Amino acid sequence: MLFIVICLIRENIMTEKSNKNETSQRNMLVNKYICNYISKRWIINRVDENGKEVTKRKYAKDCNLATSTITKLQIPDGYNIPFATITSICTKEKIALSTFFADFEKEYGISIIDKYLDKKTKKDA
Repeated sequence: MLFIVICLIRENIMTEKSNKNETSQRNMLVNKYICNYISKRWIINRVDENGKEVTKRKYAKDCNLATSTITKLQIPDGYNIPFATITSICTKEKIALSTFFADFEKEYGISIIDKYLDKKTKKDA
């Protein structure tokens, strides 16, 4: 009887770890796509009213962020972007958070995350 209880507890722990791993993968993917979206929409090839390229430093200053934050946004895999960073960028761009996330969902769609996880699961099987 004790053996069965130990096995059930172990199985439950493994399931919890698997769920945490899946959530972690989802979060990493969402962060990656948010960073890529911000970078593509507002940072890469940005020019000012005179046609001059806007530097990372200038854009960071305009958003009240560190230049390193703007650099991290441009990493292809993104980073764990804080909500405050998204808020600062939306404030600078004069866009409501609800509009930002609606536009983001239109561009990437929630199904991308599910499809990624489905592919990952099939590869592991």
